[in-house]
Parts: sequence; C-alpha cells; structure tokens
Amino acid sequence: MPSHVTPRGNPDFEPVFGPVLEQIVGLLEAEAGVLWVWEETAAAYVPALCRGRGSWAAPWSPSHPEGIGRGDLDPCQETLLFDDLPPDSPLPAGEQKIRSFASVPIAVRASGAGFLALYSRRRGHFAPRDLRFLRMVGELMGRTIEQLGSAGGAQAGPTPESIAESRQVADVSSMLIDAMDVGILVLDAEGRWSFGNRQITEMLGYEPWEGPGRSGGPDPHAPPGFRASDLARLKRRDRACVFETRLFRKDGSTFTALVSSTPRRGASGESLGTIVLVTDITERKQWDQQVLRSEKLAALGTLAAGVAHNINNVLAAIVARTDLLLRQVQDRELKRWLNSIQQSALDGASTVRRLQDFARTGAPESMVPVDLNGVITEVLQFTQARWKDEAELKGTRIDVVTELGDIPPITGNPAELREVFTNVILNALDAMPDGGCLIVRTCVEPGRDEGPWVEAVFEDTGVGMSEEVRQKIFDPFFTTKGVKGTGLGLSTSYGIVARHRGSISVESELGRGSRFCVAFPVPAELPRSPEDRARPVGRRTGRILVIDDEPHLREVITNLLRLEGHMAVGVGSGIEGVEAFRVEPFQVVITDLGMPDLTGLEVARKVRELNTEVKLILCTGWNAAVSQTEQEAVGIDRLLEKPFRLDKLLRLVHELLRTGAQAEPRRQR
Repeated sequence: MPSHVTPRGNPDFEPVFGPVLEQIVGLLEAEAGVLWVWEETAAAYVPALCRGRGSWAAPWSPSHPEGIGRGDLDPCQETLLFDDLPPDSPLPAGEQKIRSFASVPIAVRASGAGFLALYSRRRGHFAPRDLRFLRMVGELMGRTIEQLGSAGGAQAGPTPESIAESRQVADVSSMLIDAMDVGILVLDAEGRWSFGNRQITEMLGYEPWEGPGRSGGPDPHAPPGFRASDLARLKRRDRACVFETRLFRKDGSTFTALVSSTPRRGASGESLGTIVLVTDITERKQWDQQVLRSEKLAALGTLAAGVAHNINNVLAAIVARTDLLLRQVQDRELKRWLNSIQQSALDGASTVRRLQDFARTGAPESMVPVDLNGVITEVLQFTQARWKDEAELKGTRIDVVTELGDIPPITGNPAELREVFTNVILNALDAMPDGGCLIVRTCVEPGRDEGPWVEAVFEDTGVGMSEEVRQKIFDPFFTTKGVKGTGLGLSTSYGIVARHRGSISVESELGRGSRFCVAFPVPAELPRSPEDRARPVGRRTGRILVIDDEPHLREVITNLLRLEGHMAVGVGSGIEGVEAFRVEPFQVVITDLGMPDLTGLEVARKVRELNTEVKLILCTGWNAAVSQTEQEAVGIDRLLEKPFRLDKLLRLVHELLRTGAQAEPRRQR
C-alpha cells in the first residue's frame, strides 16, 4: 500500500505537507501520521496524506474504504488524546492494534476541513505537550489549505502563489522544529548528514552555519559527535533503534545522550535514510545517580542504626570504666594502657557515628552564620603539614593557590563544614603523589532559580579518575587508596552537604586532574549565633536519677556521680524510673533513649508532668536520632551521644544544677 494517497477531488498535498509530516512522525516517534480531510461526495473523512514508520504506512481502516464517517467523537471539531484505545474504537485506528491516538483539528475559514492524527502501538505514548505542538502545526496546515483554495479552488492543484505560501509555512514548520527541546538529525540513504535543527548544533557546540557538509571533520558529510560504532547503528535500515551513548562536542568534551533512530521509506518502500533524535540526558543521569546514591546511603543508615545503639552502649561502658580507672591509678604505664583502651573505644564510636552521619537526612541541629572563607582558611592551615611539610620531606612540591572571593555568610555547622573541606583537600593531596597545584576559589553563583549560592571550588592537577571511579566516589566504603583508605571521607562529606541543603559534584578525567565543587544556598535571613554558656564557677551537688537498661553503664555513671558528692540512684527501666521519681525528689534525671518498656522521650514526658522544674539529660546511642523539635516538645535540656567522656557528663550535670531550681516534685493525686 502506498505511503501517501491523493483522494479524489482534493489537491495533492504531498509537495506541501509531505516533508513536514514525515519530520513530525519521526520527531514524536509515532507509528504513523495521517492528514484526514472531509470530502462532501463521500460524506466522510478520507486520508489525504500518510507517513509511517517501517512497512506500516496506511493506518486507515480497510473496513471503511470510502473513509471514516462522522461519529459521536469528531476529531475535526475537538482535540483528542487517547492513552489506550479499545479494539472497537470508532476512531480511524484500523486493524493495526493502535493503543494511543492524538489528533488536532484543521480549520479552513473557521470551519472544520479535517484533522491531523498520529498513531502509536504503545499505551500512553503521547503527552499533552505533543498536542500543543500539533495544534501549532494544524493551524499552519489550515492556513496553507486556505491559500490553496483561494488561489485556484478546491479542485485545483498547487499554483505558484500557493507554492510560495506553502514554502513560507514550511519555513515556519522548520522554526517549530528548531524550537523543540531535542536535537534532530536527518541522514540520507547513504548515511550522510542532510539536515540538523538548531538544538543539535548547539548540543554539539557548533555554529549554525557549520551544518551538513561544513562541520570541518574528517568526513564533513558524516554527522559529528558520534563514534564509528554509533554511526553503524544509525545506518541500519531494517528497524528503529534506541540507545544511550556519549557524544563528543566540538571542543572535545563529552555528554551523555539518548539516541533514537527511525528509518525513512518512500512510496515504494525504498530507503530514504534515517531520522535521528538526540536528547541530552546528562542532568537526568546525574539525578538518577544522586537518587541511587541517596537510596544506598539510606539503606546503609538503616543498617547502621540497627546496630549502633547496642555497639555504642558497649563502647560507652568501656569508656566510662577506663575514665574511672584513670582517676584512681597513678602508675604512668597503666595510665598509658588505659588511655590506649579508651582511645580505641572512641575510635570505634567515631566509625559508627560516621556511618550514621552520611546517611542522616535532617539538617544539623546547631546552625549558625558561617564565613566560608574563614572555614577554608582554617582547614588549609590545619592541613599544611600534609601539603607543605610532608611534601617537602618527600622531595616534592605542592602549590596551594587561593582565590577567595567576596561572598556572603551561609547557614551551617562550622565543625561539619570543616570536615567536608578537610576531606576534599586531603583527597586532592592524595591524587598528587609527585606534587602539583591545588587551586581553591570561592565565588557567588547568582544564576540559580532558588537565589544566589556560594560555591567553593577545589581544582587539582593530580592523576584524575576514570568515569567508573567518578560515579562511585561518594559511595560508602569505596576507596582507591587500598588499606590506607576507609571509604568514608567523601561519603560523610556528601551526607553533610546534603543536610546543609547544598550540593557537591566532581568533574575528572584520567591524567587531567579533578575539580570538586561544593555549593550552599545563601539564606534570606541569618540565624542569631547562640550565646556561649558560662562555665560553672563552683561545683554543686544534687539528687540525680539515672535510668538505663544497660547495667554496666548505669553502675559506672552512678558510681562516678557518688564520687563527685552527688546522691545518685540508678534504675534499669523507664517504668521504674517514673515510679522512683514519683516517690523521691530529683533535680536531674539522666535517661537512656532506647529502652524496652518506655523510651527516654516517654520517660521525659511523664517526669515533666510531675515536676516542670526538673532538668533532663537524654542519652542516645543512635546519635542525633532525636530532632530539636522532639527534644523541645518533652522538655529535654541536653542531648548526650554515646559513648561519652565522664568529664562531659559531669560538666552537664554541674551546669544544670547551677541554673536549675531545687523544687520538690508535685505528687499525683
């Protein structure tokens, strides 16, 4: 069956609309497109022009050889979009198992003359934006048909005036195709580049005049940017194909693209070439990788949270016991051994904390105005031993160049930001074992929809990394440093930056160094810096209740408090703690968060109901699993993360006793 027809009594639309319809079918990846016009003698819509993919080029129904009659749904009067056509649909879907149908009216002199329809075998193929594009094309076709009619009547063929008008419409159609957000390449039967829209030239970094035959490559007629293997796939004439690849820009840089090719065929089935659609999916791939990375971190965070509480309870008991022993022994060798044991326990706790840090999604609790230039300067001074002293000992030289711009303060946690920049700088130094240059610059990036951002860029001249390594660089436990690396530095940094509502990205190529960019939004209003709490001048003793289901840790804490002169009572469950508080007056309650009967939050709520003046310290092995809002809701005064040094616990107790009122608990009636 021919790919286009000239119905009786209608002009030949092939020279006017044929190329345009062919491009539309390829652009929207439809099975076919048909221009249907109303014929009075047949009292039906008849196909005036058809373009299709492959051998399927005639979608009108064989059961209606004289055309499609008007029914309840009139495509000539309204725009239609169907995602899943039933088999008995009255629309001109024919017997081709069409599932999606989109059509727009074509009006001539304000009355319906026909409609333009597109067909697809895939369910939900067409989108509303496709209809908007088709409406513009339909309006242009209607105006052209008017010109054809006014120049020579409905029965006359194209005249010089109508052909001139059709060329003008074709120019407008080309403008519409240029306005699409995908690149379009048209290859002839020999695989030579015959047409490219504006988007494809911009995507590949060429000027508009560097079109087919003028790209300046080894073969100016070959489409630029494609590998030889990709070109071989595009030249296949037997079927359409879709694949993902990396294309080369004129300047040598690359980007990820989704390429879709559709063979073009003539009226007799001969090959006319290929229509190629190119979509830049770099941002989509980056977003997919970010989502995947976030899912990995969340899964690992869930795993870490499941064991962190128990591990931290064990480590907390070890740290507390060694603290007590260090207070009692005088032998230097024994103290050295105890300090080594305690430091090992603290290192283990640090690893657990870092596992949780890069998986945490909430914002840091202590957010203050931060001068990013000041933080970076501190980190450079801190790491100077690595990039200056150590490099000189090895006989190498690493130059650090700073270009710190005039930037506004951001909101953040200074300690966490120092950790981010330390990790990035140390990573850059490790990439330059034979020396090199590290450039650190800061600037304001105003071109974002959310407002201005502050960027910190770290560029090194190191060994760089492959694309495979770059994609995994923020994955937990991924390292290229062998046994010297933990694989947690950049993973932790990624989590910290995400909690600051910022972004961190890396660009790198083997042998060409790496470029890390860390960016943070500039807040509309800065929070007030918290006032430094006064250190207690003298110690005060008080009545303290310790609630913890870990007997070893509970015993250590109560013994320590008694040694400091406090009256300390320890209980092993939340219910026991509430009952003990109901019977005796306590000024400070130290409670664990995770307990089998009542959680620490529930204990705090019940205790606060009995005495609004009591001071509450919540201990947690889950590390910041309780938000500031949750703490304020039940009246938590301090949050203490396990494992902790006993000196820190004592400071908190003395501080709360100094600021708190000694009030008797209100008895329940």
